[in-house]
Amino acid sequence: MNRIPLAAVTVFAVTVMSVISMLEQPETLEAQSHTATRSFQEDWAAPGSELQVTVTASDYGVFGQVVEDLPEGFTFLGSSLDEAHIEVDGQTVRFNLLGETVFTYSVNVPSTEGQYTFSGVIKNVDREEQAVGGHTTLRVGPAPTPTPMPAPASTPTPEPEPTPTPEPTATPIPEPTATPEPAPEPTATPEPTPEPTATLMPTPLPTATSEPAVEPTTGPTQTPAAPTATETPEADEGLPGLLWAVLVIGLLFILLVVYRYSRRNR
Repeated sequence: MNRIPLAAVTVFAVTVMSVISMLEQPETLEAQSHTATRSFQEDWAAPGSELQVTVTASDYGVFGQVVEDLPEGFTFLGSSLDEAHIEVDGQTVRFNLLGETVFTYSVNVPSTEGQYTFSGVIKNVDREEQAVGGHTTLRVGPAPTPTPMPAPASTPTPEPEPTPTPEPTATPIPEPTATPEPAPEPTATPEPTPEPTATLMPTPLPTATSEPAVEPTTGPTQTPAAPTATETPEADEGLPGLLWAVLVIGLLFILLVVYRYSRRNR
């Protein structure tokens, strides 16, 4: 019973302050693009549970108001705003804002399962209304069964292609190189060995020996007798020359006989 008079006083005070502000700053009378959005923790709620709703408002000016129409079966429980800023009329709840941009409120969820719809508007300082956006539909019922994720199809692992074994390359056999045959060396024709030639050694001629000179003796000087020449017989001088001639002729004859004999035997 005490909430309504207090709320009326608050609304009156806010209205007066808004009027004074507008008189001091006429340029603020221009329309502003005010917005509000609603969000739930989940898009479903269990029957009979408590649900918390978050509202975000902006650009409504020095004074604004959010009006929420709760679905049938939902009961308002409380808000993060001061109670003096809240008006409850059945399923309609008004939230008076004085600069707040975010607030929450709690409601009791009905026990009847089904699909429920929230609606609401935001009013700026000029009382212009804009629909509250965001979440509007809530499902009341058991928690949804998680949809099993399909198992990813196993991709067949490609079998590795066999690595071709390189065939052994035939090693070319080197062709045998013809070895040149050695040219036959010319056989030396034996030259005839010359017959040994007898070398005739000349017989030394006898040389004349001179008598030794008689040394002078002390005493009376005597005139030495004239030396007598040693005479060699003439027969001795002619014999060596004849002997040499015979020997030479005999050797020539022997060489001639040997040469003819060797010619016959060839």
